[in-house]
Amino acid sequence: MTVGNIKMENVSLWILIWGAPFDMVSPQEAKEVGSRLGVVKEVEWKQRKDDFNYFMRVKVLLPISKPLRRGVFLADSDGKHTWVKFKYERLSFFCHSCGFLDHDLRHCAAHFTASKNIAEVKYQYGDFLKATGGRQ
Repeated sequence: MTVGNIKMENVSLWILIWGAPFDMVSPQEAKEVGSRLGVVKEVEWKQRKDDFNYFMRVKVLLPISKPLRRGVFLADSDGKHTWVKFKYERLSFFCHSCGFLDHDLRHCAAHFTASKNIAEVKYQYGDFLKATGGRQ
């Protein structure tokens, strides 16, 4: 076996889920949201009675054949939908045009085509998906 024979199909990343209503912040909800993205490997849950959790953290095995998700809508018990944002820990290499993990902007066919036809390309993805620093 050589490096050329290895085919990466998945990557395991910690994902921070921001913006959930306080009554929906729980390990069960983090696992449910994570399962929408891929295979849940672990859910971090540290909470003391006097602390508020401002985000949930879940480790997910993501398929690299799909673009990153920027967030999802969560429906509470009243049917109200809330958009929650995702931030990915240790995310260094991904395409800001299409959101795929297997190439960057310089090697993106979709970006190349769009930039030939449009003077200024607006990207759906960017560094805002990266979790920066420690606990934000």
